[in-house]
Amino acid sequence: MGLESLLIFTLLGGMAAGAYGFETILVRKREGERPWLTTLVIIIMFVVGCLASATHINDFGRAFASVFTNGTVNLNAAMVHEVFIAGVFAVLAIIDLCITLAKKETPYALRAVTAIVGLIVILAMGFAYTDSYANPIWCEAPATVIGMLGGSLAAGLAMLGLFGGIDYRADSAKKWVFGCAGVFALGIILEIAAFAAHGASVIALVIALIIGPIAGSALFANSAKIKSNQTLSFIMFALMFVAFAVCRYAFYATMGI
Repeated sequence: MGLESLLIFTLLGGMAAGAYGFETILVRKREGERPWLTTLVIIIMFVVGCLASATHINDFGRAFASVFTNGTVNLNAAMVHEVFIAGVFAVLAIIDLCITLAKKETPYALRAVTAIVGLIVILAMGFAYTDSYANPIWCEAPATVIGMLGGSLAAGLAMLGLFGGIDYRADSAKKWVFGCAGVFALGIILEIAAFAAHGASVIALVIALIIGPIAGSALFANSAKIKSNQTLSFIMFALMFVAFAVCRYAFYATMGI
């Protein structure tokens, strides 16, 4: 796989890290017969994303040697930092899962630390491309980083809704839904400006802006018309996931410009 593997990694990995963060904020105490389920799904998504990104390396032996044997890898590169932080997040999340399976509850301090590392992972996923000088669009740091952050948070929050982690009927939901939609919209708008400045097509990003932040916010504003919170959660997730996926596709499609 080529850049498709990185698309899968940033899409699934970013959304998983975002979902973990919001679960930590909105679900202070895990309850029910399967309090571990959300964490398990998050870990599976994140690991799948990591495995997909590994296929981007054509020669595993050479990659291993460059890190551990001949030292040719640049340990100061943002992409190397991304890999390291992703590994830390995965380990912490697995520890959380193991404790939850054993005791049905994990110390909140551990969850908070893991959530913070997850946020750093998302930021690292964005900054990893800002020193890719072969692509001037990727080097537009505000657009690249905020675009990654906004999509991860919006899709992550919507994913958490599928597990009942957010009650869209509650007044407290407004700040999170509109806040994430706002950051997502800002990221897409910055990406549109960056794409346009370098002569790339912005059609996909405009579509993503409409599908995700705009349609999602409009749906939430009129959520009283939808009786089922489960149905609302599914639609919100579909909108944000598709919008985020389109953004990641558009981002990687600029390679070669």
